[in-house]
Amino acid sequence: MNGPVVEPGIPRVQDLGGLFLLDTEHMGYTGTVGVYLLPGAAGTFALIESGPGSTLGTVLAGVQEAGFVPEKLTGVLLTHIHLDHAGAAGTLARRYGAEVYVHENGAGHLVDPSRLLESAGRIYGDRMGELWGEMEGLPQHLLRPVRDGDTLQILGHRIGVLHTPGHASHHVSYSLGKTRLFTGDAAGIRLPGAATVRPALPPPELDLDAWSRSVQALRQAGPEELLLTHFGREGDVDAHFRELERQHRIWSETILDGMNAGEDDEALAARVTKLSREALEAEGASEATTARHSVTSSDTMTVMGVKRYWQKLHPERLGS
Repeated sequence: MNGPVVEPGIPRVQDLGGLFLLDTEHMGYTGTVGVYLLPGAAGTFALIESGPGSTLGTVLAGVQEAGFVPEKLTGVLLTHIHLDHAGAAGTLARRYGAEVYVHENGAGHLVDPSRLLESAGRIYGDRMGELWGEMEGLPQHLLRPVRDGDTLQILGHRIGVLHTPGHASHHVSYSLGKTRLFTGDAAGIRLPGAATVRPALPPPELDLDAWSRSVQALRQAGPEELLLTHFGREGDVDAHFRELERQHRIWSETILDGMNAGEDDEALAARVTKLSREALEAEGASEATTARHSVTSSDTMTVMGVKRYWQKLHPERLGS
């Protein structure tokens, strides 16, 4: 498949009932990275996630398409500081005076993102600008650090904070009332056009043991639907989490088998590619859907994350 694909049937703005899903159309692909818009009174609104800096124009166009004006933005709630979730947060804060909520362990990287950008630059190299755009530092006075168990009152909505590490140590999920749960990457990836749940296993902080505990905490919150950043609403909560944990076991053990067989990173990435493609082919997913999965979660970065997990946290599982 040549180039990005805007698939039919995935609108840029979806009305989810008291909530809107805005498609960032990251890198030209629809249905891969989402931002949620939470309305308040008198046209005010908050965003859950900001999207990367490279998609800011698309997100603001979506805000207007949903019937709001950007100047009424009051807050941005981030699940974590990775560039696809938080890259535009500093710019939104500076431009509109929006408060930005993020776990206390990741807050400093938003005020001064230099180390975050340096780390990402080692991975993405000269594609940084194309992929992620600019990430501006967040003004300190607009930073609102959160921690597990906090309850936020935002635009008349009661929002609970759950610390859900595993994908990243500073990852949080947000409950909206008792029925809806914004999960960031804590519930993995499930894109339109496929039922497959794809793990999101990047370096440097992947911890599948902590992630399993986070899944239990998310289950215990009792949501009726999950709101995934990648991508959209999921109503079968129990089945989704069962499949996520099953895929975590399959992917991590498959990479471990390759590590113990002495395979290099290229061969390990080929194992991941094969796992993903076979799962999608088994349910008859289109080539466009398969391509969107590959750009949402890099097989190479998956190998980096899982290798580090085994080496750092479970060296006893590694062969001599």
